[in-house]
Amino acid sequence: MTNSEQLGAGKKTAIALCLTGIGGFVDAVGYIALFQIFTANMSGNSIHLGMDLANGDWSGFLRPACAVAAYFGAMVVTRIVVQVAGRSGIRSIASLTLAAEALLLLAFAQARPAMHLGQIVDLQSPFYFALIALLAIAMGIQTATLTHIGALTVYTTFVTGSLTKCAESFTRGLFWGYDHFRLAGSISDTVRLIPQQQDLRNAAFLASAWLCYLVGAALGAFTKYRWELRALYIPVAVLIVFILIDQFRPIDLRDEMPHENG
Repeated sequence: MTNSEQLGAGKKTAIALCLTGIGGFVDAVGYIALFQIFTANMSGNSIHLGMDLANGDWSGFLRPACAVAAYFGAMVVTRIVVQVAGRSGIRSIASLTLAAEALLLLAFAQARPAMHLGQIVDLQSPFYFALIALLAIAMGIQTATLTHIGALTVYTTFVTGSLTKCAESFTRGLFWGYDHFRLAGSISDTVRLIPQQQDLRNAAFLASAWLCYLVGAALGAFTKYRWELRALYIPVAVLIVFILIDQFRPIDLRDEMPHENG
């Protein structure tokens, strides 16, 4: 694949949005099945950790702690793999990381724990904690695989940061529109230039990421109630498509490499 053409920014953006939908999908399935444990949203787990500490609930503390540790460890290892691959000139590293994620999701989908009303019954067994780790590691891998589109930092498994940056970009875009209208004196000219304004483009992308996460969570919950853990076959199928794309048109990970100062 040394002569294969890198995937363009537009298609990379589309993949990032689809991955964000997968993040919402997986988090919803895991939250329902694992009894209110997030496997992508570590902010929520951190709240659970604080509440369990305050209540002295050490058995409850271990459940979100497992998710946080697995997610963080997976991100560190994945970033090391991406950096080493970049330094070694390996172009299709996304195939490896996304394949690892797909295998973890597949293992979770094929698990058959005892369940009641859609939730795993035994919340203290090693098998239960292994299932938490499977999904949290998968989401950590996904988060660390694709974090930049040009100068824009993106995260495909949670959207709090995206909403914050969306508000910032949108506000800057509003002031750009006001200043341009004052100078040009033409509403039509200002509107015509909106698609070319970078802050507004970023705001539109980040808003789309939030929407994809929302839709993904809705689809995840809807499918979970009908297919149980096998709902995760859907994101696995999507990841397989992305792996094949990466083999023929490598996802451009040059933005993932640190830039030298000076």
